[in-house]
Amino acid sequence: MKTSVIAPLGLSPPVITAFIKGIAEPINDVVVLTTDNEEVKKGYELVKIGLKIKYPRIRIHEIKLPFDDVYTTEQNLRFMAIAARTIKEEREVHRCDRIFLNIAGGRKNMCITLSLLGQLMGVDGVFHVVTKDVAIVNQMLESLREDIKRIYEAKDEEEKIKIYREKERYFNSLLFPAKSEYEIIRIPTLPYPADYLIKLVTAVHSSNLDSLLTEEKEVLYRHGILDKIGRRYIVSDYGRELTKIIVHPK
Repeated sequence: MKTSVIAPLGLSPPVITAFIKGIAEPINDVVVLTTDNEEVKKGYELVKIGLKIKYPRIRIHEIKLPFDDVYTTEQNLRFMAIAARTIKEEREVHRCDRIFLNIAGGRKNMCITLSLLGQLMGVDGVFHVVTKDVAIVNQMLESLREDIKRIYEAKDEEEKIKIYREKERYFNSLLFPAKSEYEIIRIPTLPYPADYLIKLVTAVHSSNLDSLLTEEKEVLYRHGILDKIGRRYIVSDYGRELTKIIVHPK
């Protein structure tokens, strides 16, 4: 059984690696969602090298988001589309049987969006990583900042591994702390009945709102997916974009 972990990366690389260690289940794929932020790029190189050394059988790959941060609704929807496509590819292309989402990295809106998407697309678990003493982690990150930069700037993987090995004890303490130093929290999710979700999404995506009950249309209106002109409901621009992402993630 193949298991994939999909995780956005912010400015704290250990939340990804600590999860891989702490979940205590065999992981086959790790997909890291990164932005154009240079500190995030440095963190990804550290995560990649650390995982390659400790878990050489794990396939690690990066999905680059086309912005340095998520500031607007449009960017958040774009992030949602990329995450949806990634989940779909992990299932259909890489043949992963289970998918876990680690939402500990990245902006809060990215984490919330990913949690919602996890429910809509029926992933097998949404998790958060809570570090018990953030100050210590920040101190360790700061003390290794120059070495992390060296790894990022190294010309090839062999040199990156060599730099990591020079301070392996310290890097391992940062990336793979003792389980007593953090908690993995499972975020409560309830799977949607697939046929009902398909009914709602299809009705909105095709603008065939006559197939919905008045109560259903009113709920969709309150969530911004429909607009109202007098007593008539129409699909909002936001609802059109949202359902397009669910129907055709790309």
